[in-house]
Amino acid sequence: MLYFTSSRKRIFRKNRYGLRHALLSAAAVAALCASFAVFGGSSETVTAEADLVTLTPAPQVSESESLKAAFAAKPVAPAYNYTPAEKPAVLAKIQSGISTLLQAGSDLFVSEKKLAVGKGDTLMDLLVKNSVPREEAYGAIQALSKVYDPRDLNPGHEITVFFHQDPSIADPKFSGLQIEKDTVSTVTVNRNHDGSYKADQEEKEVHRTLNGFRGKIDSSLYVSAKAQGVPDAVILDLIKMFSFSVDFQRDIHAGDKFEVMFEDYVTEDGRAAPGKGDIVYAKLTLDDREIPLYRYTDRSGDSDYYDAKGQGAKKSLMMTPIDGARISSGFGMRRHPVLGYSKMHKGVDFAAPRGTPIYAAGDGKIVKMGPFSSYGKYIRIRHQSGIETAYAHMNGFKAGLKSGARVKQGQVIGYVGTTGRSTGPHLHYELLMGGKAVNPKSVKLPTGKALDKKDLAAFKATVAQVDRQFNKLGEGTVVADAGPVKRSSKKN
Repeated sequence: MLYFTSSRKRIFRKNRYGLRHALLSAAAVAALCASFAVFGGSSETVTAEADLVTLTPAPQVSESESLKAAFAAKPVAPAYNYTPAEKPAVLAKIQSGISTLLQAGSDLFVSEKKLAVGKGDTLMDLLVKNSVPREEAYGAIQALSKVYDPRDLNPGHEITVFFHQDPSIADPKFSGLQIEKDTVSTVTVNRNHDGSYKADQEEKEVHRTLNGFRGKIDSSLYVSAKAQGVPDAVILDLIKMFSFSVDFQRDIHAGDKFEVMFEDYVTEDGRAAPGKGDIVYAKLTLDDREIPLYRYTDRSGDSDYYDAKGQGAKKSLMMTPIDGARISSGFGMRRHPVLGYSKMHKGVDFAAPRGTPIYAAGDGKIVKMGPFSSYGKYIRIRHQSGIETAYAHMNGFKAGLKSGARVKQGQVIGYVGTTGRSTGPHLHYELLMGGKAVNPKSVKLPTGKALDKKDLAAFKATVAQVDRQFNKLGEGTVVADAGPVKRSSKKN
């Protein structure tokens, strides 16, 4: 509520009418008189103690009674000559009391009403139903539309509507509204003196924190990391990071270990900011083999993951173009599950639930997309150096893709299904070189880029810093608050 209160002060500080003007005038006169009394010299006196002006209306009495109390005179204190040393403290007390009085008078005339958007509601209908004249509602919505589209309001979204309640006016007057777009951004509409409306968008300060986890793998990386409290989105990114060098079905065993440190973004009041941060560091320990990866942004501004020596983690193709799948059939001769006789299996089958996302194994161009023979729904992508990858038995394709389209490594291209000659949901994945299917496990693919000498020194410093940060934490500990993050104001 602190954020709301400060916003309300900003919204309505120009929109106080009627009796508040009298209150302002009286307070100003009181301040002026008190100041003259204090600084008028030793021959002048103050006829009331300074704390008389700190009166504020009691919350349980009416507005008229509160105003009377604010101006009611206490018994006059004996005249007193303030010494030069006492005067600064007395004046400060007078000014503080006047400030409190003005804020109390300000709050007397502002009321608010919380409105919840219902199914089928428009903002116009909602305002009009709650005593806002249609013409004024229209003006406020027009101003709001410059920074926020009212059509983005969903059922359950809360709107705060403000009214000016001057006792000299019979009916409360609509003064503005406030909408919280998300945990960071708030949009306010303020009524100006000329009756027009102005909309502003404000954003809370966002802080970046680092969180770290470590643990043992009992069954799978996903299940074990989930049990430790690692968020789903982070686990999926973790799998993608290592998918170029680790076969998650064959390389991982019970007793292996993982470490991960990732960013979180939270507002000044502790609420999670929209979106998610990046993994800063991760390591898999598989038997005696350690595979650490660090995020680093090079001199050209490109961010990627590198091992401790500065060698890029990415390869030209991902080993596993699907998350959390189990290899149900490898490359080579096998007894066909449908035909019933031995037949060459030219790819690798990954069993997974229907609808599981399938990724492009590498950058390339779609050269075939659609139903294809016994493969069902099928995509083939051409990469560099005469390499192609194929994906079969898909349930459907990612919207917007077509033959001839270019795709990026890790981009979702479709979803697991069981179309064509298939006994259950799975992905049939093929690697072709020169038009001939080859065993993906037997091909040594080019590694990612290595950092040059100029970047390598900075990268080594990053590695040392990240290692120090991670070594200080326990499981699930917030490692560091890296301070506020600058966020630019965005208009819809």
